[in-house]
Amino acid sequence: MISDKNRKSPKNRQISLRLVLIIPFVLQIVGAVGLVGYLSYNSGQKAVENISKSLMSEVGDRIHENLKNYFRKPTEVLQSNANAIKLDMIPWQDFGSLEQYFRQQLQAFDGIGSLGVINRLNRK
Repeated sequence: MISDKNRKSPKNRQISLRLVLIIPFVLQIVGAVGLVGYLSYNSGQKAVENISKSLMSEVGDRIHENLKNYFRKPTEVLQSNANAIKLDMIPWQDFGSLEQYFRQQLQAFDGIGSLGVINRLNRK
């Protein structure tokens, strides 16, 4: 008979001390690096989102302010002309004088391309 001592059963396998020490160490390192990487990624995403929101808000405010400034001058000229016509300071029925007045205003105010008068007749 052959001795059973020479045969190694799967239950009797021995794990080396080197493997016992290395595997937990590697798992700890992988876990720590993975956790730090995940937290860094999330933090970076939030930072980018916050910066993009603030930049979009700033750009929107600048666009609003530029449009307000762009349309302020024509509105002021229009209101000024309407007040002058109401007070009969502009001879709006004399088209020659009115043309000269508008020509002077076009030269005085940059950014205004044209001026005109609309005469609305009340017809019933």
